[in-house]
Amino acid sequence: MNVLPQPQQVTLLEGTTTLVSPLRVFAWEWQDEVAAWAEDLAKSTRIDVEFVDIDEADIVFSLASDIDGYRLVIDGAVHILCSWSDGVTQALTTLRQLGPVELYSAEQLPISSFDVPNCEVSDWPAFGWRGAHLDVARHFWDVETVKRYVDLLVMHKLNILHLHLNDDQGWRVEIPNWPKLTSVGAWRDGSPIGHEDDDRRDTVRHGGFYTREELEDISAYCARRGVSVVPEIDLPGHAQAVLAAYPGLGNNPEVTLEVWQHWGISDHVLNVSTEALDFAVEVVSYVASIFPNATVHIGGDECPTTEWEASEHAKAVMEQHGFESAQQLQGLFTSKLCEVLEESGHQVIAWDEVLDAEVPETTVIAAWRSVEKAIEAVDRGHYVVMMPMQYVYFDWLSSEDPSEPIAVHPAPFVTTWEKTYSFEVTPPELNSLQRRQILGAQAQLWTEYITTRDRMDYMAYPRLSAFSEVVWGTQEELSAFRPRLVSHLERLRAAGVKFRPLDSGE
Repeated sequence: MNVLPQPQQVTLLEGTTTLVSPLRVFAWEWQDEVAAWAEDLAKSTRIDVEFVDIDEADIVFSLASDIDGYRLVIDGAVHILCSWSDGVTQALTTLRQLGPVELYSAEQLPISSFDVPNCEVSDWPAFGWRGAHLDVARHFWDVETVKRYVDLLVMHKLNILHLHLNDDQGWRVEIPNWPKLTSVGAWRDGSPIGHEDDDRRDTVRHGGFYTREELEDISAYCARRGVSVVPEIDLPGHAQAVLAAYPGLGNNPEVTLEVWQHWGISDHVLNVSTEALDFAVEVVSYVASIFPNATVHIGGDECPTTEWEASEHAKAVMEQHGFESAQQLQGLFTSKLCEVLEESGHQVIAWDEVLDAEVPETTVIAAWRSVEKAIEAVDRGHYVVMMPMQYVYFDWLSSEDPSEPIAVHPAPFVTTWEKTYSFEVTPPELNSLQRRQILGAQAQLWTEYITTRDRMDYMAYPRLSAFSEVVWGTQEELSAFRPRLVSHLERLRAAGVKFRPLDSGE
Protein backbone atom coordinates (compact mmCIF):
# COMPACT_ATOMS: atom_id res chain seq x y z
CA MET A 1 0.00 0.00 0.00
CA ASN A 2 1.58 3.27 -1.14
CA VAL A 3 0.50 5.45 1.76
CA LEU A 4 2.99 7.82 3.38
CA PRO A 5 3.52 7.84 6.28
CA GLN A 6 3.00 4.11 6.31
CA PRO A 7 0.05 3.07 8.51
CA GLN A 8 0.64 0.99 11.62
CA GLN A 9 -1.56 -1.94 10.53
CA VAL A 10 -3.06 -2.74 7.12
CA THR A 11 -5.10 -5.67 5.86
CA LEU A 12 -5.85 -5.72 2.14
CA LEU A 13 -9.21 -7.13 1.07
CA GLU A 14 -10.36 -8.28 -2.33
CA GLY A 15 -11.58 -5.78 -4.88
CA THR A 16 -12.04 -2.03 -4.96
CA THR A 17 -14.70 0.48 -4.01
CA THR A 18 -15.77 3.28 -6.32
CA LEU A 19 -16.64 6.61 -4.72
CA VAL A 20 -18.80 8.89 -6.86
CA SER A 21 -19.65 12.56 -6.53
CA PRO A 22 -21.49 13.73 -4.59
CA LEU A 23 -19.87 11.82 -1.76
CA ARG A 24 -22.56 11.28 0.82
CA VAL A 25 -21.13 11.57 4.31
CA PHE A 26 -22.51 10.97 7.77
CA ALA A 27 -20.05 12.82 10.00
CA TRP A 28 -21.65 12.94 13.43
CA GLU A 29 -20.04 16.03 15.05
CA TRP A 30 -17.03 16.39 12.71
CA GLN A 31 -18.64 18.18 9.80
CA ASP A 32 -16.19 21.08 9.93
CA GLU A 33 -13.17 18.82 9.44
CA VAL A 34 -14.90 16.91 6.65
CA ALA A 35 -15.89 20.19 4.98
CA ALA A 36 -12.26 21.35 5.03
CA TRP A 37 -11.20 18.07 3.40
CA ALA A 38 -13.95 18.54 0.82
CA GLU A 39 -12.73 22.09 0.07
CA ASP A 40 -9.21 20.80 -0.50
CA LEU A 41 -10.41 17.91 -2.66
CA ALA A 42 -12.46 20.36 -4.75
CA LYS A 43 -9.28 22.28 -5.63
CA SER A 44 -8.17 19.19 -7.57
CA THR A 45 -11.42 17.52 -8.69
CA ARG A 46 -15.11 18.12 -9.36
CA ILE A 47 -16.13 15.96 -6.45
CA ASP A 48 -18.71 17.41 -4.10
CA VAL A 49 -19.56 16.28 -0.58
CA GLU A 50 -23.05 16.17 0.92
CA PHE A 51 -23.94 15.49 4.55
CA VAL A 52 -26.69 12.92 4.87
CA ASP A 53 -28.31 10.58 7.38
CA ILE A 54 -26.41 7.43 8.27
CA ASP A 55 -28.58 5.08 6.22
CA GLU A 56 -27.88 7.08 3.02
CA ALA A 57 -24.12 7.56 3.48
CA ASP A 58 -21.18 6.32 1.40
CA ILE A 59 -18.76 7.41 4.15
CA VAL A 60 -19.80 6.91 7.77
CA PHE A 61 -17.94 8.29 10.79
CA SER A 62 -18.46 6.60 14.16
CA LEU A 63 -17.24 7.55 17.60
CA ALA A 64 -14.96 4.96 19.16
CA SER A 65 -13.53 6.21 22.44
CA ASP A 66 -10.96 3.40 22.66
CA ILE A 67 -9.18 4.34 19.40
CA ASP A 68 -6.13 6.60 19.61
CA GLY A 69 -5.84 7.45 15.92
CA TYR A 70 -8.38 6.05 13.46
CA ARG A 71 -9.71 2.86 11.95
CA LEU A 72 -10.62 2.88 8.28
CA VAL A 73 -12.63 0.09 6.66
CA ILE A 74 -13.32 0.13 2.91
CA ASP A 75 -15.46 -2.64 1.48
CA GLY A 76 -18.18 -1.30 -0.80
CA ALA A 77 -18.54 1.73 1.48
CA VAL A 78 -16.22 3.59 3.81
CA HIS A 79 -16.47 3.36 7.57
CA ILE A 80 -14.19 5.51 9.76
CA LEU A 81 -13.94 5.10 13.51
CA CYS A 82 -12.12 7.62 15.69
CA SER A 83 -12.36 9.33 19.04
CA TRP A 84 -11.48 12.92 18.15
CA SER A 85 -11.03 15.35 15.28
CA ASP A 86 -7.35 14.53 14.63
CA GLY A 87 -8.36 10.99 13.74
CA VAL A 88 -10.87 12.37 11.23
CA THR A 89 -8.16 14.35 9.44
CA GLN A 90 -5.74 11.44 9.50
CA ALA A 91 -8.31 8.99 8.11
CA LEU A 92 -9.37 11.33 5.32
CA THR A 93 -5.72 11.90 4.39
CA THR A 94 -5.23 8.16 4.07
CA LEU A 95 -8.43 7.84 2.03
CA ARG A 96 -7.26 10.53 -0.39
CA GLN A 97 -3.83 8.89 -0.76
CA LEU A 98 -5.48 5.56 -1.56
CA GLY A 99 -6.99 7.17 -4.65
CA PRO A 100 -5.15 8.22 -7.83
CA VAL A 101 -2.43 10.89 -7.67
CA GLU A 102 -4.72 13.22 -9.62
CA LEU A 103 -6.66 13.78 -6.40
CA TYR A 104 -3.76 16.10 -5.49
CA SER A 105 -3.69 18.01 -8.77
CA ALA A 106 -2.67 21.66 -8.52
CA GLU A 107 -5.44 22.43 -11.05
CA GLN A 108 -9.01 21.23 -10.96
CA LEU A 109 -9.44 18.18 -13.19
CA PRO A 110 -12.74 16.76 -14.55
CA ILE A 111 -12.74 13.92 -12.01
CA SER A 112 -16.08 13.02 -10.46
CA SER A 113 -15.28 9.53 -9.14
CA PHE A 114 -12.32 7.46 -8.01
CA ASP A 115 -11.50 3.91 -6.97
CA VAL A 116 -9.87 2.88 -3.70
CA PRO A 117 -8.69 -0.60 -2.68
CA ASN A 118 -10.79 -2.49 -0.19
CA CYS A 119 -8.85 -2.70 3.04
CA GLU A 120 -8.83 -2.38 6.81
CA VAL A 121 -6.44 0.15 8.32
CA SER A 122 -5.75 0.62 12.03
CA ASP A 123 -3.46 3.57 12.47
CA TRP A 124 -2.14 5.96 15.08
CA PRO A 125 0.86 8.28 15.49
CA ALA A 126 3.72 7.29 17.75
CA PHE A 127 4.26 10.93 18.75
CA GLY A 128 1.86 13.77 19.46
CA TRP A 129 4.23 16.52 18.27
CA ARG A 130 4.87 16.11 14.54
CA GLY A 131 6.02 19.52 13.51
CA ALA A 132 7.40 21.61 10.68
CA HIS A 133 8.88 25.05 11.15
CA LEU A 134 8.75 27.93 8.66
CA ASP A 135 10.96 31.00 8.95
CA VAL A 136 8.88 33.98 7.75
CA ALA A 137 11.34 36.52 9.20
CA ARG A 138 14.38 36.19 6.92
CA HIS A 139 12.09 36.06 3.90
CA PHE A 140 8.44 36.98 4.22
CA TRP A 141 5.81 34.59 2.85
CA ASP A 142 2.27 35.71 2.15
CA VAL A 143 -0.81 34.04 3.61
CA GLU A 144 -1.51 31.92 0.54
CA THR A 145 2.03 30.51 0.53
CA VAL A 146 1.72 29.66 4.22
CA LYS A 147 -1.60 27.90 3.57
CA ARG A 148 -0.02 25.91 0.73
CA TYR A 149 2.74 24.89 3.15
CA VAL A 150 0.01 23.75 5.56
CA ASP A 151 -1.73 21.74 2.81
CA LEU A 152 1.48 19.79 2.29
CA LEU A 153 1.88 19.22 6.02
CA VAL A 154 -1.63 17.75 6.08
CA MET A 155 -0.72 15.45 3.19
CA HIS A 156 2.04 14.07 5.44
CA LYS A 157 -0.04 13.88 8.66
CA LEU A 158 2.11 16.52 10.32
CA ASN A 159 0.20 18.47 12.94
CA ILE A 160 2.34 21.44 14.09
CA LEU A 161 3.17 24.61 12.15
CA HIS A 162 5.89 26.59 13.93
CA LEU A 163 5.99 30.18 12.61
CA HIS A 164 9.22 32.09 13.32
CA LEU A 165 7.83 35.63 13.34
CA ASN A 166 10.80 37.88 14.05
CA ASP A 167 14.53 38.12 13.70
CA ASP A 168 17.34 40.62 13.10
CA GLN A 169 16.22 40.78 9.45
CA GLY A 170 12.54 41.55 9.98
CA TRP A 171 9.55 41.78 12.33
CA ARG A 172 6.46 40.09 10.89
CA VAL A 173 3.42 40.73 13.10
CA GLU A 174 1.50 43.93 13.70
CA ILE A 175 1.46 45.07 17.36
CA PRO A 176 -1.04 47.89 18.10
CA ASN A 177 1.00 49.72 20.77
CA TRP A 178 4.27 49.44 18.88
CA PRO A 179 3.55 50.60 15.31
CA LYS A 180 7.19 51.11 14.33
CA LEU A 181 7.78 47.37 14.64
CA THR A 182 6.04 47.05 11.28
CA SER A 183 6.45 50.51 9.73
CA VAL A 184 10.23 50.28 10.31
CA GLY A 185 11.11 46.81 11.60
CA ALA A 186 9.28 44.84 8.90
CA TRP A 187 11.38 46.25 6.03
CA ARG A 188 15.04 45.98 5.12
CA ASP A 189 16.78 47.80 2.29
CA GLY A 190 18.90 44.95 1.02
CA SER A 191 19.79 41.28 1.38
CA PRO A 192 22.92 39.20 0.79
CA ILE A 193 23.72 38.15 -2.76
CA GLY A 194 25.04 34.61 -2.84
CA HIS A 195 26.37 33.38 0.48
CA GLU A 196 26.75 35.70 3.46
CA ASP A 197 30.48 34.96 3.45
CA ASP A 198 30.74 36.56 -0.01
CA ASP A 199 29.86 39.90 1.64
CA ARG A 200 27.80 41.22 -1.28
CA ARG A 201 24.39 42.80 -0.94
CA ASP A 202 21.59 43.96 -3.24
CA THR A 203 19.55 47.12 -2.74
CA VAL A 204 16.13 45.50 -3.09
CA ARG A 205 13.69 46.49 -0.36
CA HIS A 206 12.20 43.37 1.21
CA GLY A 207 9.58 42.90 3.86
CA GLY A 208 6.01 42.47 4.90
CA PHE A 209 3.99 41.54 7.96
CA TYR A 210 0.80 39.86 9.06
CA THR A 211 -2.14 41.63 10.61
CA ARG A 212 -3.95 40.03 13.50
CA GLU A 213 -6.79 39.12 11.14
CA GLU A 214 -4.40 37.36 8.76
CA LEU A 215 -2.83 35.31 11.54
CA GLU A 216 -6.29 34.42 12.86
CA ASP A 217 -7.19 33.30 9.34
CA ILE A 218 -4.08 31.10 9.16
CA SER A 219 -4.86 29.68 12.60
CA ALA A 220 -8.45 28.84 11.65
CA TYR A 221 -7.32 27.30 8.36
CA CYS A 222 -4.89 25.10 10.26
CA ALA A 223 -7.36 24.12 12.99
CA ARG A 224 -9.89 22.77 10.49
CA ARG A 225 -7.14 20.54 9.08
CA GLY A 226 -5.78 19.17 12.33
CA VAL A 227 -2.76 21.48 12.51
CA SER A 228 -1.83 23.64 15.52
CA VAL A 229 0.13 26.87 15.11
CA VAL A 230 3.08 27.50 17.41
CA PRO A 231 3.97 31.21 17.09
CA GLU A 232 7.50 32.27 17.97
CA ILE A 233 8.75 35.66 19.11
CA ASP A 234 12.48 35.30 19.69
CA LEU A 235 13.86 37.66 22.35
CA PRO A 236 16.10 39.09 23.85
CA GLY A 237 18.50 38.16 21.03
CA HIS A 238 17.76 38.34 17.30
CA ALA A 239 16.45 41.82 18.06
CA GLN A 240 18.08 44.20 15.56
CA ALA A 241 14.81 44.78 13.69
CA VAL A 242 13.23 45.74 17.03
CA LEU A 243 16.09 48.11 17.82
CA ALA A 244 15.93 49.72 14.39
CA ALA A 245 12.37 50.68 15.32
CA TYR A 246 12.89 51.41 19.03
CA PRO A 247 16.58 52.08 19.80
CA GLY A 248 15.79 52.92 23.44
CA LEU A 249 15.25 49.22 24.09
CA GLY A 250 18.88 48.53 23.22
CA ASN A 251 22.14 48.83 25.08
CA ASN A 252 23.39 51.76 22.96
CA PRO A 253 20.29 53.88 22.31
CA GLU A 254 22.33 56.68 20.77
CA VAL A 255 23.36 54.39 17.90
CA THR A 256 21.06 54.35 14.86
CA LEU A 257 20.53 50.81 13.56
CA GLU A 258 18.90 49.49 10.41
CA VAL A 259 17.00 46.29 9.95
CA TRP A 260 19.92 43.96 9.39
CA GLN A 261 20.98 43.25 5.81
CA HIS A 262 23.17 40.31 6.82
CA TRP A 263 22.46 36.71 7.68
CA GLY A 264 23.81 35.28 10.89
CA ILE A 265 23.50 36.67 14.41
CA SER A 266 23.62 40.36 15.27
CA ASP A 267 25.36 41.40 18.50
CA HIS A 268 22.60 43.96 19.14
CA VAL A 269 20.21 42.62 21.78
CA LEU A 270 17.60 44.03 24.14
CA ASN A 271 18.92 45.69 27.26
CA VAL A 272 17.97 44.27 30.67
CA SER A 273 15.93 47.22 31.89
CA THR A 274 12.42 46.94 33.28
CA GLU A 275 11.21 48.72 30.14
CA ALA A 276 12.74 46.11 27.82
CA LEU A 277 11.40 43.24 29.89
CA ASP A 278 7.93 44.82 29.89
CA PHE A 279 8.17 45.23 26.11
CA ALA A 280 8.98 41.55 25.65
CA VAL A 281 6.09 40.54 27.90
CA GLU A 282 3.65 42.81 26.08
CA VAL A 283 4.48 41.75 22.52
CA VAL A 284 4.73 38.05 23.32
CA SER A 285 1.45 38.17 25.25
CA TYR A 286 -0.25 39.97 22.37
CA VAL A 287 0.93 37.40 19.83
CA ALA A 288 -0.14 34.59 22.15
CA SER A 289 -3.61 36.12 22.37
CA ILE A 290 -4.03 35.61 18.62
CA PHE A 291 -3.67 31.86 19.17
CA PRO A 292 -5.79 30.90 22.22
CA ASN A 293 -4.49 27.87 24.13
CA ALA A 294 -1.56 27.48 21.73
CA THR A 295 1.91 26.44 22.74
CA VAL A 296 4.04 29.58 22.39
CA HIS A 297 7.72 29.59 21.44
CA ILE A 298 9.73 32.30 23.19
CA GLY A 299 13.00 31.76 21.30
CA GLY A 300 15.93 32.25 23.63
CA ASP A 301 18.64 31.02 21.27
CA GLU A 302 21.87 32.60 20.06
CA CYS A 303 21.79 35.65 22.32
CA PRO A 304 25.24 37.30 22.27
CA THR A 305 26.32 38.77 25.59
CA THR A 306 28.89 41.25 24.21
CA GLU A 307 26.72 44.31 24.84
CA TRP A 308 25.65 43.13 28.29
CA GLU A 309 29.26 42.53 29.30
CA ALA A 310 30.09 46.12 28.34
CA SER A 311 27.01 47.65 30.00
CA GLU A 312 27.27 49.14 33.47
CA HIS A 313 23.52 48.74 33.90
CA ALA A 314 23.71 45.06 32.97
CA LYS A 315 26.57 44.57 35.43
CA ALA A 316 24.45 46.15 38.16
CA VAL A 317 21.56 43.82 37.36
CA MET A 318 23.91 40.85 37.49
CA GLU A 319 25.13 41.94 40.90
CA GLN A 320 21.56 42.49 42.09
CA HIS A 321 20.64 38.90 41.17
CA GLY A 322 23.93 37.31 42.18
CA PHE A 323 24.70 36.22 38.62
CA GLU A 324 28.21 35.10 37.79
CA SER A 325 27.79 35.11 34.01
CA ALA A 326 26.12 37.51 31.59
CA GLN A 327 24.45 34.48 30.02
CA GLN A 328 22.29 34.24 33.12
CA LEU A 329 20.64 37.56 32.26
CA GLN A 330 18.70 35.80 29.52
CA GLY A 331 16.99 33.83 32.27
CA LEU A 332 15.25 37.02 33.41
CA PHE A 333 13.36 37.09 30.11
CA THR A 334 12.77 33.34 30.02
CA SER A 335 11.36 33.16 33.55
CA LYS A 336 9.10 36.19 33.20
CA LEU A 337 7.73 35.16 29.80
CA CYS A 338 7.07 31.63 31.05
CA GLU A 339 5.25 32.95 34.11
CA VAL A 340 3.01 35.32 32.14
CA LEU A 341 2.22 32.86 29.36
CA GLU A 342 1.45 29.97 31.68
CA GLU A 343 -0.85 32.19 33.74
CA SER A 344 -2.83 32.86 30.56
CA GLY A 345 -3.11 29.16 29.71
CA HIS A 346 -0.24 28.69 27.26
CA GLN A 347 2.37 25.98 27.30
CA VAL A 348 5.85 27.44 26.63
CA ILE A 349 8.62 26.06 24.44
CA ALA A 350 12.11 27.54 23.99
CA TRP A 351 15.37 26.71 22.19
CA ASP A 352 17.82 24.64 24.20
CA GLU A 353 20.12 27.61 24.98
CA VAL A 354 17.74 28.56 27.78
CA LEU A 355 19.28 25.66 29.68
CA ASP A 356 22.37 27.86 30.10
CA ALA A 357 20.43 29.84 32.75
CA GLU A 358 17.67 29.06 35.20
CA VAL A 359 14.57 27.94 33.34
CA PRO A 360 11.23 26.75 34.77
CA GLU A 361 10.89 22.98 34.62
CA THR A 362 7.52 23.40 32.88
CA THR A 363 9.26 24.85 29.80
CA VAL A 364 9.38 22.46 26.87
CA ILE A 365 12.85 22.37 25.33
CA ALA A 366 13.35 22.51 21.56
CA ALA A 367 16.56 20.48 21.37
CA TRP A 368 18.22 21.68 18.17
CA ARG A 369 21.96 21.73 18.77
CA SER A 370 22.34 17.99 19.32
CA VAL A 371 20.74 14.86 20.69
CA GLU A 372 22.93 15.37 23.77
CA LYS A 373 21.11 18.62 24.54
CA ALA A 374 17.83 16.68 24.51
CA ILE A 375 19.23 14.20 26.98
CA GLU A 376 20.42 17.05 29.21
CA ALA A 377 16.95 18.60 29.15
CA VAL A 378 15.32 15.29 30.04
CA ASP A 379 17.77 14.80 32.89
CA ARG A 380 16.73 18.23 34.22
CA GLY A 381 13.06 17.23 34.17
CA HIS A 382 11.87 18.92 30.96
CA TYR A 383 9.64 17.67 28.20
CA VAL A 384 11.48 17.81 24.88
CA VAL A 385 10.75 18.17 21.18
CA MET A 386 13.58 16.67 19.15
CA MET A 387 14.98 19.02 16.48
CA PRO A 388 18.68 18.09 16.09
CA MET A 389 20.12 20.10 13.22
CA GLN A 390 22.21 17.17 12.00
CA TYR A 391 19.02 15.36 10.89
CA VAL A 392 16.11 17.78 10.53
CA TYR A 393 17.48 21.19 9.50
CA PHE A 394 16.44 21.50 5.88
CA ASP A 395 18.42 24.67 5.22
CA TRP A 396 21.43 22.33 5.08
CA LEU A 397 22.61 20.92 1.74
CA SER A 398 20.67 17.96 0.39
CA SER A 399 23.84 16.29 -0.92
CA GLU A 400 27.53 16.95 -1.51
CA ASP A 401 26.90 17.49 -5.23
CA PRO A 402 28.54 20.83 -6.20
CA SER A 403 25.43 21.71 -8.21
CA GLU A 404 23.25 21.92 -5.10
CA PRO A 405 21.75 25.38 -4.58
CA ILE A 406 23.41 27.55 -1.98
CA ALA A 407 22.72 26.56 1.62
CA VAL A 408 23.52 27.84 5.08
CA HIS A 409 26.70 25.73 5.41
CA PRO A 410 29.06 24.13 2.88
CA ALA A 411 29.79 20.41 2.70
CA PRO A 412 30.25 18.30 4.78
CA PHE A 413 27.20 19.87 6.50
CA VAL A 414 24.78 17.73 4.51
CA THR A 415 21.41 16.20 5.36
CA THR A 416 20.22 13.74 2.74
CA TRP A 417 16.70 12.40 2.83
CA GLU A 418 18.23 9.04 3.70
CA LYS A 419 19.92 10.56 6.75
CA THR A 420 16.65 12.14 7.83
CA TYR A 421 14.94 8.76 7.49
CA SER A 422 17.58 7.20 9.78
CA PHE A 423 16.77 9.62 12.62
CA GLU A 424 15.69 8.09 15.94
CA VAL A 425 13.18 10.37 17.64
CA THR A 426 13.73 8.83 21.07
CA PRO A 427 17.39 8.72 22.12
CA PRO A 428 18.24 5.11 22.97
CA GLU A 429 20.16 6.30 26.05
CA LEU A 430 16.89 7.18 27.82
CA ASN A 431 15.18 4.74 30.13
CA SER A 432 11.53 3.80 29.78
CA LEU A 433 10.33 6.53 32.15
CA GLN A 434 12.45 9.25 30.51
CA ARG A 435 11.17 8.29 27.06
CA ARG A 436 7.78 9.67 28.03
CA GLN A 437 9.35 13.14 28.17
CA ILE A 438 9.96 13.09 24.40
CA LEU A 439 6.87 14.72 22.91
CA GLY A 440 7.91 14.19 19.31
CA ALA A 441 10.04 15.88 16.70
CA GLN A 442 10.08 18.81 14.32
CA ALA A 443 11.85 19.72 11.08
CA GLN A 444 13.17 23.26 10.52
CA LEU A 445 13.08 25.34 7.33
CA TRP A 446 15.13 28.50 7.82
CA THR A 447 14.85 30.78 4.82
CA GLU A 448 17.98 32.93 4.57
CA TYR A 449 18.77 31.21 1.27
CA ILE A 450 15.19 30.42 0.27
CA THR A 451 13.79 33.29 -1.77
CA THR A 452 11.11 31.60 -3.89
CA ARG A 453 8.37 29.04 -3.42
CA ASP A 454 10.13 26.65 -5.80
CA ARG A 455 13.30 26.82 -3.71
CA MET A 456 11.21 26.18 -0.61
CA ASP A 457 9.82 23.05 -2.25
CA TYR A 458 13.29 21.87 -3.26
CA MET A 459 14.74 22.25 0.22
CA ALA A 460 11.75 20.72 2.02
CA TYR A 461 11.00 17.71 -0.17
CA PRO A 462 11.57 14.80 -0.18
CA ARG A 463 13.27 15.30 3.21
CA LEU A 464 10.03 16.35 4.90
CA SER A 465 8.32 13.29 3.39
CA ALA A 466 10.94 11.04 4.96
CA PHE A 467 10.64 12.90 8.26
CA SER A 468 6.87 12.44 8.36
CA GLU A 469 7.21 8.67 8.49
CA VAL A 470 9.95 8.88 11.11
CA VAL A 471 7.77 10.91 13.47
CA TRP A 472 4.68 8.82 12.70
CA GLY A 473 6.68 5.89 14.03
CA THR A 474 6.58 3.44 11.11
CA GLN A 475 10.13 3.54 9.73
CA GLU A 476 11.23 0.44 7.87
CA GLU A 477 14.28 -0.59 5.87
CA LEU A 478 15.38 2.08 3.43
CA SER A 479 15.04 -0.38 0.54
CA ALA A 480 11.35 -0.87 1.39
CA PHE A 481 10.68 2.84 1.96
CA ARG A 482 12.22 4.10 -1.26
CA PRO A 483 9.62 2.60 -3.68
CA ARG A 484 6.82 4.13 -1.61
CA LEU A 485 8.66 7.46 -1.61
CA VAL A 486 8.97 7.28 -5.40
CA SER A 487 5.20 6.76 -5.65
CA HIS A 488 4.57 9.55 -3.16
CA LEU A 489 6.65 11.96 -5.21
CA GLU A 490 4.08 11.56 -7.97
CA ARG A 491 1.50 13.04 -5.60
CA LEU A 492 3.85 15.95 -4.95
CA ARG A 493 4.44 16.32 -8.68
CA ALA A 494 0.69 16.43 -9.30
CA ALA A 495 0.38 19.10 -6.60
CA GLY A 496 2.95 21.25 -8.40
CA VAL A 497 5.68 20.75 -5.80
CA LYS A 498 9.16 21.35 -7.23
CA PHE A 499 10.85 18.74 -5.05
CA ARG A 500 14.47 17.71 -5.30
CA PRO A 501 14.66 14.62 -7.51
CA LEU A 502 16.07 11.45 -6.02
CA ASP A 503 19.62 10.76 -7.07
CA SER A 504 18.60 8.08 -9.56
CA GLY A 505 16.46 10.64 -11.42
CA GLU A 506 12.93 9.73 -10.28
